[in-house]
Amino acid sequence: MTGLLLVAICFAASSCRKSNKSTTDPTMNYFPIKFGHYVTYAVDSVYYIGAGNNYFGFDTCTRYEVKSQIKYAVDDTFRDAQNRLSYVMDVYSRPYDGGFWQGSSVILITPTETTVTDLNAPVTQSLLYTQDRTQYVKMIFPVSNGYTWKGNQYAEVNDATFAYLKDWNYTYQNYHLSYFNGQINFDNTVTVLEDNENVNYTNVDSAVTGYRTFAKEVYAYNVGMIYKEWTHYTWNANDASCWNGYSVIMKAIDYN
Repeated sequence: MTGLLLVAICFAASSCRKSNKSTTDPTMNYFPIKFGHYVTYAVDSVYYIGAGNNYFGFDTCTRYEVKSQIKYAVDDTFRDAQNRLSYVMDVYSRPYDGGFWQGSSVILITPTETTVTDLNAPVTQSLLYTQDRTQYVKMIFPVSNGYTWKGNQYAEVNDATFAYLKDWNYTYQNYHLSYFNGQINFDNTVTVLEDNENVNYTNVDSAVTGYRTFAKEVYAYNVGMIYKEWTHYTWNANDASCWNGYSVIMKAIDYN
């Protein structure tokens, strides 16, 4: 009787271990979120001031380049309207290395989790990322090469300001490969190609209104985003030489 009881106890213990197995996904470390974590970027920005526009006092139909530094730092947490634990990532900027950091904006990050009934199935999580009045689905976990999702599904694309974000298909590429961002080489990264569109990109036909949109972000394991490139500019058929839009490249240069 004692032997049967011992076997039963061992079987029960084994069953408990299986049912309680960890569902933590290690690929979530491509976007680590913890209090005090920061990444500093060298930022190269190009602004195309189209005809009829007058941004920051710049002349119209002009190309301007701006260099600066930006720091993303996770500084606080809160519960959102659905009682989900969310994180506050403050954005600081300065005009040059060694300059004084000034707060410029705030990014809100909310990890969300799907309901999983099969304990052998991976837990699928998404990362909601709110910046400049727009919410993005920045990443989906677990990371898998070739996986595609609608990253801008919550963007207010009916607003003319954000209309160009419509129907972007985010896709994972180059999973677990090294990446040199122009400043630092990172051994373990994944690339998110967010959008790559062009119409009459090289002004082949001056009578055709055109545009160029390209967006890519690269994430390093235990670091987060280490490279970002966002480009969007347009031109009218009646003046194809006068572009309107921007191009921003961010390269990680320091992190903890």
